[in-house]
Amino acid sequence: MMHRMMGVLAAFGYCALAAPAWGQTPKLTIGYVPNAEFVPVFIAQEKGYFTKAGLDTTLTPIPIPSNVPAALTSRSIDVGPATAVNLLTTAENGLNLVAVSGYARNIVGKEPANIVVRSGVPYNSSRDLVGKRIGMAGVFSTFDVFFRIWLRNNNVAFDDVKEIDVNYPTMLNMLDNGLLDAAVVVDPFRTQIVNSGKGFIAADFIGEIAKDCVGLIWVANRDWATAHPAERAGFIAGLRDGIADVLQDRKGAEAVEAKYLKFSAPITDDFNLSLTPADLQFYQDFMLELGFIHQKINASELIIR
Repeated sequence: MMHRMMGVLAAFGYCALAAPAWGQTPKLTIGYVPNAEFVPVFIAQEKGYFTKAGLDTTLTPIPIPSNVPAALTSRSIDVGPATAVNLLTTAENGLNLVAVSGYARNIVGKEPANIVVRSGVPYNSSRDLVGKRIGMAGVFSTFDVFFRIWLRNNNVAFDDVKEIDVNYPTMLNMLDNGLLDAAVVVDPFRTQIVNSGKGFIAADFIGEIAKDCVGLIWVANRDWATAHPAERAGFIAGLRDGIADVLQDRKGAEAVEAKYLKFSAPITDDFNLSLTPADLQFYQDFMLELGFIHQKINASELIIR
C-alpha cells in the first residue's frame, strides 16, 4: 500500500510540475517575423483574443526567419513561423520540431514573391536571366526551391545564373547600383522597388509551379507541443479570431500593422490554418530532387494534432 501511495504522490508531483499553478494563466511566447503576414498575430494580441483563449502571451520578433528553429531549440519561444522547407530540413538534421498548424497558402495571383528585374535590363523570358546576378534572401530557402525548379522547367540550368545571397532591405539599392540584375522579392520591398521605378515584376515563378500550396506554418518543439495541447488550442483559437478581423476590417488591420511595424504594406488574405502530410510531401519531393535533403521523411509524423 505504501509503495502504491508513493507512486500516486510521485505522479501527482510530476503533473503539478507540468501544469501551471492553480489560477495561473498559461504563458505562451510567440515568435514572429516583422512583416505584414503576421498582422493577425498582432491583432490577436492587441484585441485580447489570446487572452480570451486562456493564454498570457508574449510576442517576440525574429527578424531573420532562418533563426526560428534556433529560437525554438533554445526555448526562447514556444511557437514560431516556418516553412515546410525549414521543417523538413530540421527533421533531417535531427531537430525534433513539429508543425502545430498551417498559417498561409501560396495561391496563384496572390503570390508572396516575384522575380523583379532591374529597370533597363531586357526581359522577355527566363532565358534572359542567363548570366545575370539574381538576389535571393536565403539559399536553400522555400523561394530558392521554387526558383530552381522554375529554371529547370524553363530549360535554364541553375549554374547558368549567378545567385547571390542578400537580405531584402538591401535589394533596392543593389538593383539601383547595378550590383543585381534581378531579385526574388517579397513585400513591402517588392512594392517599394516597383514604385521607385528601379525594377519591374518579371515572373510569378511560384504560380507557374503550383496554383495552391502551403506557405507558412507554425512549429514547436515536439516535447512542448505534446505536453501543452491546451496552449496549442488557445493559440490556434486566437489566430483564427485575428485572421477573421483582417478579412472583415482591412482599415483596422492596417492601423494595427502600422503600430507594430511602423509602416503599412499590402496584407495577404491567404490565411489557412489547415495542414496535411500531402502539403509537406509536395516540398519533400522537390527537395530530394534538388539534393536539399538526402533521405525520405515521414511527413505525417511531422504534424501534431
